[in-house]
Amino acid sequence: MLKLWNERLRRHQLNQFKYLRLIFNDNFVLAFIVLIGALGFWYSNLLGTIQHQLVLGKPIVIVLLLLATQVGGIATLLEEPDSTFLLVKEKDFYQYFKAAKNYSSFMPVVTLALVNFLLSAFASRGAGLHILDIVVIAIGLIIFKLGSLNINLMEIYSRAKLGNFNLRLISNVVLLLALIVSTYCFSWTMIIVAVIYYFFLNAQTKPLEMSGQLNWDYAIETENQRMFRIKRFYNLFTDVPGVNSKIKRRKWLDGLYRPIKLESKNTYLFLFARGFVRNNEYIGLFLRLTVIQAIMLALIDNFYISLIVEMLFIYLVGFQLKPYFKEVMQNLMQRLYPISGKTKIADFTKLSTAILSIQWVISALAILYKFGLSVNSLIIIVAGLAVLIFVNYFYMPRQLKKYLD
Repeated sequence: MLKLWNERLRRHQLNQFKYLRLIFNDNFVLAFIVLIGALGFWYSNLLGTIQHQLVLGKPIVIVLLLLATQVGGIATLLEEPDSTFLLVKEKDFYQYFKAAKNYSSFMPVVTLALVNFLLSAFASRGAGLHILDIVVIAIGLIIFKLGSLNINLMEIYSRAKLGNFNLRLISNVVLLLALIVSTYCFSWTMIIVAVIYYFFLNAQTKPLEMSGQLNWDYAIETENQRMFRIKRFYNLFTDVPGVNSKIKRRKWLDGLYRPIKLESKNTYLFLFARGFVRNNEYIGLFLRLTVIQAIMLALIDNFYISLIVEMLFIYLVGFQLKPYFKEVMQNLMQRLYPISGKTKIADFTKLSTAILSIQWVISALAILYKFGLSVNSLIIIVAGLAVLIFVNYFYMPRQLKKYLD
């Protein structure tokens, strides 16, 4: 079974590297660096405004650490045919899942270490915690998370209950209580509770080795959902086979189409507009990036960083709209419409202009909120408008023509 795990892990990693290489291109790396720099600058300014311990300082630390501990689970790499072809090996799967648990522990450990490191400055100034307390709590959380991975293992074997109570619910309650006591009273409580919890769950998983009664449906469905979430993220940057966007009717947004006259020349404009509003992936991407941009612009008071954020996010939204045009063009039925390729590009450009204009207006309001009516705000707003014009009337038509060719 270990050989099977190693083969699947190698295949899985090669597949992930293929997509990661496409995602971490120059555009994404540039956007990521600017975003990290902007958030770091805002965080530094926020810490500078904290002169004494905050009333909500410790509750904020507790909530953030509780959420960070929820990140990560066991990647089993199970596949649909396993429940049929590997059923005879059911009793041997425990070693397979143990290897999966060891592999899956890397991501939550790194996440917890990074979150605690970034949160340490706020925890020290805003929550009044000493550095030693922060380190002790971080170590306790890592041990606790490593123990909680056993719950995933027990769920695969349908053993994740303690009496009539769900073990995951009990685990989160224990974690919350331990964080409260560690933050307000005695930080070593987190390590003590985590060690006891770790050995308790390890003892609970020992009988699973001989049980050999897997909940195949749950295990495969959980792994499929995990992989779908990863592929859906990759699909924001490149085409991923097997990932289809969910469509919702959204009748309450029908008013947005009224300005589009129901004429033959507006066939594709109407099609693109309807598809964009109903497609969870693209409207969700637009809303997320617009909200993030508006929040950053409303918080950052540095002119140069705000200028970069304004220009970069408008370009990113326009850049991420291109795959939507390709997705529509790949539908063979749309070719039945007697509409020229030039008209299709023009209609998509109109939709892109409307979308980016909404984003530009929202970002302009955030800029005016932060800088007021000033020369700086005018420069940033005009720069955003310049990027909007460049994307829609120079960059976009050339890129869309490649899809038609």
